[in-house]
Amino acid sequence: MDLLERYLAAVQQELPKEKQQDVTRELKANILDQLDALQEQAPKLTDEERIHSVLKQLGPPKQMAHQFAPPTPLISIGLMPLFRYTLAMVFGILFLIQLIQSSLLWLGNENVGLLLMLKHMAGGYIRDATFAFSAITLGFWAIGKEQGSACTTATSWDPAKLPQLAKPWQRIELSDIFTDLATYLFLLLLIWYPVFGQSLAAVELTLNSRFLLQAFSPLLLLGIALSAWQLKQRYWTEALLKCNLALNALLVTAIVILAWTSPFYSGVPEQLPWLTMEQLERSITITLLIIALFPGWEVIRDWRRLQRM
Repeated sequence: MDLLERYLAAVQQELPKEKQQDVTRELKANILDQLDALQEQAPKLTDEERIHSVLKQLGPPKQMAHQFAPPTPLISIGLMPLFRYTLAMVFGILFLIQLIQSSLLWLGNENVGLLLMLKHMAGGYIRDATFAFSAITLGFWAIGKEQGSACTTATSWDPAKLPQLAKPWQRIELSDIFTDLATYLFLLLLIWYPVFGQSLAAVELTLNSRFLLQAFSPLLLLGIALSAWQLKQRYWTEALLKCNLALNALLVTAIVILAWTSPFYSGVPEQLPWLTMEQLERSITITLLIIALFPGWEVIRDWRRLQRM
């Protein structure tokens, strides 16, 4: 029985003092019952072999102790949904802020290339996200210590306000929302920065293509508004699907019109002497048509979802 006593002592060391005696007594009785049952099933086994077999099935002492006294988490269970939502929102906002700052740095400085801009954005985001995570975690830990394990929001919800979520795809992920927001903001900066700042483009857009880009800017603003609606709603409704379908259809139309705008650039850049004007225009047309496939796929997806709803 020395092995059994060693196991019980190891479990006892992992338990709070107020639970050590009761848990050890209960666990010992449970193990003895299993040993008696095993003796009837396998009478040829020795006592040490039976004890070893039972303890092997029970698992390590720390794991067994956690079954009787689960460790207290850093963030209480009642606050965990709000904690995760807060982290997602803050991380998304920090990503948008870093995107705007890095884009302005890239557009406003000739010595900053695209790779340096991405490095600046990644470094700044990691720094800010690390600080935000530490601050939010400490804040929720302090709230949990003050409130205990009770969830203060459990009694404030109204069952009548439950959304009609019949399909798994109706839930909108925060990552998708902030990705769309970042795309719309970056394109707006790219289109309108030359108007208010110095243009750093290697080639100049023609007046026709620049006018079309600026004319289609309201679609990007509508996309930002629609993303804000998604951020508030967090699940697809029929009205939201129709608006998203219409926006993506307009985006496909705008991109296709831009793709067939000729000429798109006023000349070939000096940095690309091996590229002719026709090749440049053809590559831009193909690139825009490929980009149009993404909102085009969303149009088909939203149409099928509307049919299923």
